[in-house]
Amino acid sequence: MKRRFLAVIIWLTASLTMLACTAPALPAASSPPPGAGVAAPQARSDWDSLVEAARKEGMVMIYHTSIGDARDASAKAFKEKYGITIDYVMGRGPEIVERIARERLAGLYVVDAVVNGATTFYNMVRPQGITVPLEPLFVLPEVTDGSKWRTGKLSFVDKGRTALAFSLTNYIYTTINTDLVKAGELASYEDVLNPKWKGKIVINDPSVSGNGSGWFAFIVVELYKSREKGEDYMRKLARQEPVVIRDQRLQAEWVARGKYPVGIGLEPSQVTKMVESGAPIKPVAMKEGQPMSSGALNLWVYDRIPHPNATKLYVNWVLSPEGSGIMSKYSGYPSARVDVSTEGFDPIFIPGPNDTLPSEEYWQQKDPLMKVAAEIFKDFLQ
Repeated sequence: MKRRFLAVIIWLTASLTMLACTAPALPAASSPPPGAGVAAPQARSDWDSLVEAARKEGMVMIYHTSIGDARDASAKAFKEKYGITIDYVMGRGPEIVERIARERLAGLYVVDAVVNGATTFYNMVRPQGITVPLEPLFVLPEVTDGSKWRTGKLSFVDKGRTALAFSLTNYIYTTINTDLVKAGELASYEDVLNPKWKGKIVINDPSVSGNGSGWFAFIVVELYKSREKGEDYMRKLARQEPVVIRDQRLQAEWVARGKYPVGIGLEPSQVTKMVESGAPIKPVAMKEGQPMSSGALNLWVYDRIPHPNATKLYVNWVLSPEGSGIMSKYSGYPSARVDVSTEGFDPIFIPGPNDTLPSEEYWQQKDPLMKVAAEIFKDFLQ
């Protein structure tokens, strides 16, 4: 398995290197030919012209990870409003990256934009340097108005401002069964180390990409700000003999049924479903705080795209109150916009204006820390 993984990495590296050497040079930013790049910025008064040009292209190709019912709902709304098809292609983050690498190696520029996780972007896409700054694509004033966004500004994932989080939720990493855990018993991450909870904790596997690895990296990098102190905490937690699994639905079910009264790193949408069903399950905010997450709703656009005008239209629409509202409602993640309804969301998940996304060090350390997590919790994975 390790040899196969290394082979894939070596192949991807070679592929991208060949691509860099063989791909045609980018046209000048001021006057890109059709299909070779993104159109120049247009004023708000040119919106109708943009819509007309986008309709001539007829479609926009979006690769994405799982976004629930938001896929069909957004495609339907966009088609009804503009007469343009959103061709969604779903896959896991690494699968999408590999697919695009193969396409480009073959001289095919198929995808226009991607909606996916920030981890995939930061660790796999950003180093390739094949995405474009998003701000030149913004046309609608409601998109560029920082006061309409929860953090007072647009939440870009990277310093190059080529990826943007249009969903923001407080990641509450601890979940309890309210029939078995009294109010206030778990108020701090240190409380989880109480011998009372030995053998009574289920953890979302932190050795693979997901909520579990996000929790692990948050504790080590953001909370303790020290590999030594953070890993020491995790080893103490391992002595609590937790159950570590990857099935997100099952984790929430086990806590809801009381099989394990404490859950760590559970998927928020799964917890929400259990709450809505009336189960005695509740997310708990720890006093030390928790990070914000953009979930799977991060947007970036590639530098060579087949539908530049339709892509520009999609970017503005999906970041507008209408598009962002549809994505939020049907994906189960709160919008990063303050003018989109949060009805149906537990207030505990709604970020405040002073909350921020994890630091750059968090993204740098998240993947390497998965190996550390695998070693620490190796005896408890089911």
